[in-house]
Amino acid sequence: MDELIKLLGKIDNVAILVLSLGCLGLGYLHIVWRREEREDRAKMLDAFNKLVDALNDVKVAIAAATGKGL
Repeated sequence: MDELIKLLGKIDNVAILVLSLGCLGLGYLHIVWRREEREDRAKMLDAFNKLVDALNDVKVAIAAATGKGL
């Protein structure tokens, strides 16, 4: 802990400010990235559910055409 205090005493305030702003900027970009990823995942899940429904309709149509049960 003492080493950290000594290190912070040697670093200029400008460097600390730049590092802090950099961390805040990266945090903001991470939040935006996760939001976009969540939207993409929701669209992908919707497309997958539509595909499953279409395949179930095909399965029912084949069963009806062959006269066999599901």
